[in-house]
Amino acid sequence: MKIPTKINLTQTGQSPLAPGQWKGFLAVYAGFYVFNNVIRPLRLALSVGVSRYFDDAVNAIQKKTNLSKSLSIGVVVFLANIVGTLSAMALGVVLASKFSGVPIFPPKVAPGV
Repeated sequence: MKIPTKINLTQTGQSPLAPGQWKGFLAVYAGFYVFNNVIRPLRLALSVGVSRYFDDAVNAIQKKTNLSKSLSIGVVVFLANIVGTLSAMALGVVLASKFSGVPIFPPKVAPGV
C-alpha cells in the first residue's frame, strides 16, 4: 500500500484520493499484488522462522498477566497483526506524502472554481 501510494503521488502530484486518481493507483497496486503472490513461498518460510518469537511473546504475556494461553495468543495477534499493520501502513502513507510533498487529503475546492 505504501509503495503504490508513493508512486502515485510522485507520478501525478496528487493524492490517490483525489478525483480521477483511483484508476492509476489501482493499476500500480495490482502490480504489487501480483509480485506479492510470486514471493509467497519466501513469506511462508519467514513466518515459520519468526514463529518461535511469537511463542516467546505469548509466554511472556501469559506469565506477566496471568491470562490463559488462548487469551495471550489473542493479545499477541491483536498487537502484531492489527496494531502493527495499521501503524506501519499509516506511517508509510504519511512518509510518502511528506517526501512527495503531496497532502494525503486533497484540499477542498471552492464551489464554482
